[in-house]
Amino acid sequence: MKSWIVSICLGVILACMQIPVKAQSNSHSSVDTNNHAHASGSSFPVKLDVIVDEIRDISIGNANFDIVAETLLTWTLPNLAGRVLTPKTITGSAVDETLADTWDPGVFIANALQPRTIVARSLTIYPDGSLELYEKFSALISIDSAMPTYPFGEVDLHLEFQSVNHPLPEFVFVPRKFELGHHGNPDEVAKGNWSFHDRRAEVLENSSLSHGGESRFSVAVLHLALAHDFIDIAQKIFMPLLSVMLLSLAINKYMVIYETESGGDNGNWRVGGQLTLLLTLFALKFSLGDEIPATHYITMIDALFLAVSLLVVLALIWGMYVIHAFQSGRIEVAQRLEQKSNIIFVLLAIGLLSWVSTFLI
Repeated sequence: MKSWIVSICLGVILACMQIPVKAQSNSHSSVDTNNHAHASGSSFPVKLDVIVDEIRDISIGNANFDIVAETLLTWTLPNLAGRVLTPKTITGSAVDETLADTWDPGVFIANALQPRTIVARSLTIYPDGSLELYEKFSALISIDSAMPTYPFGEVDLHLEFQSVNHPLPEFVFVPRKFELGHHGNPDEVAKGNWSFHDRRAEVLENSSLSHGGESRFSVAVLHLALAHDFIDIAQKIFMPLLSVMLLSLAINKYMVIYETESGGDNGNWRVGGQLTLLLTLFALKFSLGDEIPATHYITMIDALFLAVSLLVVLALIWGMYVIHAFQSGRIEVAQRLEQKSNIIFVLLAIGLLSWVSTFLI
């Protein structure tokens, strides 16, 4: 009888010892599930709002631009529900401390050439457990888009926001708002001779060496389609290049190389004029370095420079050979070359311009 009573007492004591252990285990499991989406296998959405305040110093030659923008990341942690009775905004170093204690999204700009400069930052906690991380920043962003028809067509300026702390599905971007400026006038955002044509957002996946190199991370890509002002390009590039081409044709036609009535010779003017135009092309190419994209393929601007340069070089060589023919006594050959040069170089100019126009297709 006593042994039976002792057995019951021991069983009750052991059962009481097991209850706190199970309760503690369940408590840790609940926190982990709330703070890490992968515990249940479902995605953890993080809403992204972006307002672009300013885009300036767009350098096609250096393939970069400066941007000032504001971002708002919003996510919900159910275990923080009721932590505050009214919305509470935190600033300064307390933002990092709160994120470290709860859940830090850890977002960076993947196509930035250097770390972004944060102008303002705050974290707001709401009674329902949702958090909003606000940032206003400036950054130097690279330009990586195809521009075969430049200066015609559009240039794709884009921002790539990528998660670094949490791989998929622990962190999934959900773009919610993407605006240009606060006053509804997007053309005031881009400084310089640029105008906005379109904007769009997309969410991609990207691999990283972080987390062992096998995880994939969510990436929000915000595209800004801009077009260059044609008047500005016409004044800086098209008019000077076409003027050089027309002057080269005029020198070739009117600076004829033969004895004039006064006994003079236009050969020096012929060679000197073409050589001056060639040096002008080199100087123009150097001065427009920031206006011409540095690509591994030929753009329309490159094709136009090549066409005009080829015309001037051939006209210079042609004129030098005609002078040589006159000086060596082959007067008839030199005169025939001089007469044919007009039609030949006009047709060459038309052919070269036709080739340049193919880059618009």
